[in-house]
Amino acid sequence: MLRRLAALALAWPCACFAVGFVPPDAVEPKPPAPAAEFDTVFQRVVGPASLDASTHAYEEDLDRLRALLPDVDSAREVRYRSVDCGSTRWKDVARGLAYSDQALQAAKDIGDRASQARALVCRSNFMMLRDGSRHALPDLDRALDVLKGQNEPQLEGEILVMRADLRSLIGEQAQALLDFQRARAAFRDSGIDHEVDRLLQGMATAYRRMGDYAQAVDYFEQARPRLQAKQDFEGLAVNLIQLGFLHDEAGAPDKARTAFEQAIRVASAHGDEADRNGALLGLAEAQIALDQPQAARATLHEAATRFAAAQDDSSNDMLLLLGGKALAKQGLHAEALKHYDLAQPLMEAGGNLRYLALLQQARSASEEALGRNHDALASFKRYNALQQDLQDKMRLEQGRLLQYEYEIRQRDFENQRLRAERKAQAQQLTDLRRIRNWQTLAIISGLLLASLLGAFAWRQWRKSRRLRALSLVDPLTGAASRRAFDAAAADALAADRRDDNALSLLALDIDRFKAINDRYGHPAGDRVLAATVRAWQALLRDRDLLARIGGEEFVVVCPDTVAGKAHAIANRLLDATEALRFDDIDPALRVGVSIGVAQAQAGDTVATVLARADAALYRAKQAGRGRVEI
Repeated sequence: MLRRLAALALAWPCACFAVGFVPPDAVEPKPPAPAAEFDTVFQRVVGPASLDASTHAYEEDLDRLRALLPDVDSAREVRYRSVDCGSTRWKDVARGLAYSDQALQAAKDIGDRASQARALVCRSNFMMLRDGSRHALPDLDRALDVLKGQNEPQLEGEILVMRADLRSLIGEQAQALLDFQRARAAFRDSGIDHEVDRLLQGMATAYRRMGDYAQAVDYFEQARPRLQAKQDFEGLAVNLIQLGFLHDEAGAPDKARTAFEQAIRVASAHGDEADRNGALLGLAEAQIALDQPQAARATLHEAATRFAAAQDDSSNDMLLLLGGKALAKQGLHAEALKHYDLAQPLMEAGGNLRYLALLQQARSASEEALGRNHDALASFKRYNALQQDLQDKMRLEQGRLLQYEYEIRQRDFENQRLRAERKAQAQQLTDLRRIRNWQTLAIISGLLLASLLGAFAWRQWRKSRRLRALSLVDPLTGAASRRAFDAAAADALAADRRDDNALSLLALDIDRFKAINDRYGHPAGDRVLAATVRAWQALLRDRDLLARIGGEEFVVVCPDTVAGKAHAIANRLLDATEALRFDDIDPALRVGVSIGVAQAQAGDTVATVLARADAALYRAKQAGRGRVEI
């Protein structure tokens, strides 16, 4: 379901999704099949395998479910309807919405909450196609409410990705990225041990829309080899389309055209009409920017024909806007204004400020060319106001993102503290029970002296064990000690060689830490170190080990991690460090970190890998600090 519905918010302008359905009563009845076979296919449709399945494979499984649906089995029919409403066979939005409502009511009647949530997701999709993206959000909120306490982490993760995509589409990038992070956690809770590419592409798109092009490109470039390796051609086409939009917004139309042409080739080769149509729209805009209006008009004509064949009118506003811009490039400004007049009410209904700004900018240029200076000035003022709103919103979203990330870290730190307190309390109760047991035994046996000696010996053993444990932990920051690092790194290197995996080390050094100690004092410096370590530990994976090996020097052991993935982890640590605030010390205090990354090679020891990581760290500092080097 995630593949078919989340892609709506990744395409331009809001959907490249053909909706349609062959009604169940129009399908020739099939002989009854064992219910167990239905359950097996259903699990494939809703389970982890669905996240990586192609649309074609997903539709084939829906066909199998329809054929396997047992007669007079209301529970399985409800489950079937809850996924079938997301089929690409739906062509009529009104009928699709009605079918989703029926599926929702049927699920309510038997108390099947997971099916209720899936039906609400379908309903959200049709609401978006009918009324616009913002109107689709309430049904996704309802779906998440329905799932509370139901132990459906994968489904919850899929819905969070869809809500994040929609929030990103309407400009709420900070909340979108927060939903993406929650979805990632939900997928991990469901046992999915790999990154979900659709989620990563959604995050990249949100960063693009927020103007953070470097972060977005990094996500897109990381995803592409994985998509190619698993032959996810739909995901690859979406990746290239979004990369094209990024280049277009960054003022590189030649790169945008190349990306869109690649997306068209991938989509055409694999029969992906939806993504092909979206790529055609992007290609037309790149051609207009490259002063190729005739080619753009031909591209738009092809796109319009294909959208009409798919009975998809969701892109009519952009077809009109781009058609008008192509006409304007040819000097046909009066005709261009007619296109803009038709596009404006469609864009106003959609509520996308960016597209409205582009429309007003294009309208102003054509009105000026026709000598209608008063109208041109009015249109330009509307464009300028929209641009100001967009910039204000982007700055607001960037600020909100930092605030949300800070709040998440604070909650994580608080949860860790509460867990530690509960663990300590439980240990105290255990210790008390043990002491009572010893006392009872001493009274019953009469061996008071022997009991006292035994208790003393037991306490000494406990003390020595605690001392050994403390030697493995840095008492100031809670990070592992150098001794713990040496042991863990050696074990990880041996394990990764045994299993033919990769091991990477990160060498971290807090920039200009001596200046912090000199200016604010060592107690303040200690607080900075402890807060920085907590921020890093909140972002590291469970299997990663963070150790303090010097005053402000740290190292992270990353088992089963190639250098590229370790580089991404290092960038997250760098971003988290720069986001830290120390208002209780000095509101102006900012902390930076330089990071070196090294991957173990054949014949390496821990010392040689660490030496290369230290060399990369030195290059990072030489290059200006506050960066990651491999």
